[in-house]
Amino acid sequence: MVEGAPRHAAPAASLLEPPLPRQGTTVKKLAHHLHSERGTAVVEFALIALPLCLIVFGILDFGRALNYYNNLTQLAGQGARAATVNQNPNGGPATPSGGGTPSFQQILACAAASGELRKGASITVASPLATKVGDPVTITAAYDFHFIPLLKIGTITLSATQTERNEWPTAPTYSAGSGTCPTP
Repeated sequence: MVEGAPRHAAPAASLLEPPLPRQGTTVKKLAHHLHSERGTAVVEFALIALPLCLIVFGILDFGRALNYYNNLTQLAGQGARAATVNQNPNGGPATPSGGGTPSFQQILACAAASGELRKGASITVASPLATKVGDPVTITAAYDFHFIPLLKIGTITLSATQTERNEWPTAPTYSAGSGTCPTP
């Protein structure tokens, strides 16, 4: 060696991995494989991955359910306000359903709801209807929420109710009952 040249010693093979058993008995080979720690990270990840995914998807679904509940609350509020003044939620006077005219509930479900709520929200106007000023007008918006939508594992019904006092001096022109947004 040249004087002053750096000296790098190769690491001993025994430091990198456990020594292999000598060729011979099967018992020594089996003992080596039993004491080897290769692949333990994959096994540990497999044990943790399923609960971790369930927690993450559970948090996401809880957020979706909370968002839908907030939308249903807004929907019930808009419907109750429109019903107290005998107007359709999209403006204009409320019209009785029939003859191809969408009902108050259908107009509310189609105009104010979006996404999945538009397809599945059920709007209910409580009966009996308010017939004089000061009578309560109650609107209920409900939706069957499916956890993990592709699997439809569990279903809960989200609902929001809003009650306001009637401001219309005569009987309303809309009718009591339930309605959903018609699908094309």
